[in-house]
Amino acid sequence: MSERKNDTRLHAVSSFMKRWVTHNIGYKIFSVLLAVFVWAYVISQDPTLTRDKTMSGATVTISGADTIKRNGYIVTSSLENQLQDVTVRAAVPQTQYQNASASNYNLRIDLSRIRSAGEQEARILWTNSTNYGSVVEVTPASVTVNVEEYITRYRIPVMLEMNGKLADGWYTTAATLDPPMIAVSGPLSLVQSIVRARASLDLSLLSGEEGTVLTAVPFTLLNSQGEEVESSLLEVTSESVLLDSVIVEQTLYPEKELSFSDIGLVTGTPAYGYEIKKVTISPEQVIAAGHADALQEFEQVFTDARIDVTDLNESFTQILRLRRPSSLVYLSEETVTVAVEIGEKIGTRTFNDVRLNMINTPANYNASLSSRYANVTLEGPVNWLDSLRSARITLSVNLAGLEEGEHEIPILCEVSDSDGVDYDVQIDPANVTVKLKHK
Repeated sequence: MSERKNDTRLHAVSSFMKRWVTHNIGYKIFSVLLAVFVWAYVISQDPTLTRDKTMSGATVTISGADTIKRNGYIVTSSLENQLQDVTVRAAVPQTQYQNASASNYNLRIDLSRIRSAGEQEARILWTNSTNYGSVVEVTPASVTVNVEEYITRYRIPVMLEMNGKLADGWYTTAATLDPPMIAVSGPLSLVQSIVRARASLDLSLLSGEEGTVLTAVPFTLLNSQGEEVESSLLEVTSESVLLDSVIVEQTLYPEKELSFSDIGLVTGTPAYGYEIKKVTISPEQVIAAGHADALQEFEQVFTDARIDVTDLNESFTQILRLRRPSSLVYLSEETVTVAVEIGEKIGTRTFNDVRLNMINTPANYNASLSSRYANVTLEGPVNWLDSLRSARITLSVNLAGLEEGEHEIPILCEVSDSDGVDYDVQIDPANVTVKLKHK
């Protein structure tokens, strides 16, 4: 009897619970949430449960560039374009699905694996992650690269090109370059074409102060046609130090204009009857440069030799070297041209009491002179005057056209055999009185 009562009670309780669960909406929601929680917990504890995730725009690093150079090769093609759109598909644990990104798999290309020149395929490598799963696929799986031999050419000369103008009043010594030669490394096709480097210095940028000036000057690489060779693949070094410029060393000095001294420049005496007419030095001035205190001591420069005109009778030119004092570092000219003009010496000679001759006396007239003699002074070349005799001098009074009476007539002078001789005549008296009377 008691057992039947117990069964009845259990059935009543079971019925009550069934009705409570069936008709209680809150309990239903609770059950669902509990099931989800249990499911999430089970997944989080089981890393074998994964889900594929595709990630685009992956970054790929490049390694091994230095190693491949040491192996004698270099990649000449650009990888940037081929690596712009790299996609990674990975099997990601459910728990890390939202957090996983392409950077978790260390995508890379190892250039050190390249062992020959020419067109090569370089695979994109990756590393699986304990937390973020394994890479299933990378697209593209590899890239195509061009590979050349990597060489170094040593002792490529650097040539300096001067541009602009140095400030007025300043002189600069010849420039020295550091280094004067460079080494260029890079792809065989480029390095073989390079024959020199050119550095350009703008002189207008040099400071106007006396002393040594150091200037860093960029340079360009040139081929045998003088064309620039430019590439980011080229490396320029000197003693293993990378270079992008060379050092130009110069020393600036003030300048000063100096004239020439003609003291003692010409010695000796020309041939008899000749004299020095003119001495011309060309150029008339030179530019000197040196320390400012040294320049103050100089106003003139001298030649290192003199010109001997002994017994010379014609003009000539001669080139003389200049004497540069040791305290000066520069003279604009090493030599000067000296032109010596030698000509006949001009003198005077007087012939006294030269007889006057009347010419062209009118017919039927008697003529008389107030004086029958005059003194003649000739100015002309000394040698010609020395050889002249009074017999070659003719003084005359021209009476043509005169009428009876007294007339003041100029005295005329003629020297025979004087063609080509430039001379002047003075007659004392210059005029004479002539009386004409009918016969």
